[in-house]
Amino acid sequence: MESRPDKWEIELNLPKGKIKTFVYSHDGKNITDRFKPEYECKIIGRLEEEQTESEKLQDELEPIDEKDKSD
Repeated sequence: MESRPDKWEIELNLPKGKIKTFVYSHDGKNITDRFKPEYECKIIGRLEEEQTESEKLQDELEPIDEKDKSD
């Protein structure tokens, strides 16, 4: 199974000004190539992935023991 890409913060120099946003990449090496030659791209760094609300709730659940079920 392929690993999930990391989230990277970038700064793009667009015609209307600079913006900060993020993209996903496994190693960060191909990010600037995605925006050339139209936009100047500066990689700020890797961001920590935040858990979604459903992932947080899932972590709090206790596993179900199927052996204890009576028919």
